[in-house]
Amino acid sequence: MRGVTGEGNLSAAVMTVAVLTRGMKGILVFSVVVIVGFTLYNPVIIMKKKVEILSYLDKFMWRSKVPPAAINSSNVTQAEAHIDQPRAEPTPGPCHPNLAYNSLTSKLKPIYKDFMMYRHCREFPLLCRAASCDGEHTFLLLAIKSLAEHADRRASIRSTWGQERVVGGAVVRRVFLLGLTESQIRSQAVQALVDHESKQYNDIIQWGFRESFFNVTLKETLFWKWFSQDCRSVKFVFKGDDDVFVNVDNVVEYLKEYNPSHDLYVGDVFQNWYPTRAEHSKYFIPLFLYGKKPYPPYAGGGGYLLSGTSIFKLHKAAEDEELFPIDDAFVGICAQRAKIEVIAHRGFRTYGNIPYDPCIYRGLMVVHRVTPNELWLIWSLLKINRKPCSQFTRVSVKP
Repeated sequence: MRGVTGEGNLSAAVMTVAVLTRGMKGILVFSVVVIVGFTLYNPVIIMKKKVEILSYLDKFMWRSKVPPAAINSSNVTQAEAHIDQPRAEPTPGPCHPNLAYNSLTSKLKPIYKDFMMYRHCREFPLLCRAASCDGEHTFLLLAIKSLAEHADRRASIRSTWGQERVVGGAVVRRVFLLGLTESQIRSQAVQALVDHESKQYNDIIQWGFRESFFNVTLKETLFWKWFSQDCRSVKFVFKGDDDVFVNVDNVVEYLKEYNPSHDLYVGDVFQNWYPTRAEHSKYFIPLFLYGKKPYPPYAGGGGYLLSGTSIFKLHKAAEDEELFPIDDAFVGICAQRAKIEVIAHRGFRTYGNIPYDPCIYRGLMVVHRVTPNELWLIWSLLKINRKPCSQFTRVSVKP
């Protein structure tokens, strides 16, 4: 989607895409690929020129799980008054902050306050849409969480383990999952690069929400929704970060033993983990967000595998769960609701240092915390070094 060219200059540009930011209490509006308007605090659409495109913009209005009466209606600003088109039912209009949490979170860091006030907001526009994977008999979809600025990581992944190819007769495809970052507000060049990548590789899915540590869970639910709509024929998904190494050959070998119509959720499993109460930690969870019980078992968010069937169930389960700041724990919470058992596998190393031994990487499936340079080194070692590996250095593909 692009904006329409302006009438003589940028300030008179006609906006056709409204990009809604979450947790930032602001709005970005693009004309062509240029951000022409931004305001803090109120999540409203800024119109530089009143134009006859309001019915088009209506598609991008947030839909809220919170009943309209529970949301402070005084938050309507002058900018909203310019939008005189009636809202499409049943949406109550733009997603306002839930001010009921104002006093509860007054002593917390702003990120917690933003999260609580906007976590009911779950509908955001797709800015870049990768090609649908339906009808292509995709066996494994590599779904990689990334940020707009991480072009170097995406380039390394495309050239190494993330290549779209056929492995043992199984079709492997790739998508990167993005939102909007602060740098895209400050510099149009970052978004221009994302647009270029999207056109060249057709592997970018980008939503119009603000990237933050607590919004990774939102990205998770948006991906589940996109997958359920556009990729229903895909059998399995690897879900991970853009700083991992994945031995795709081993992953495919492992997955061929499973029926894709059954549940599968496998990775480096965390059991009996409790919420962090240390306020200085980025993983800090206040008691009002999660009680004293441990999290359900979950796979580390650096990388794990799911069957397509399990993603459909997670998507449905998430509709009945409030968003939670820690994304991998949230997946475990939804898996518990959907009665999906998580399987531990020692081939997933989502923390700790791994020596640069090709035999070790040849036996693993996923290694987390890898820089682009390290990724190239690992890939080169695996391609060049073909010596036999000892049984003591190779980790079996079996759990």
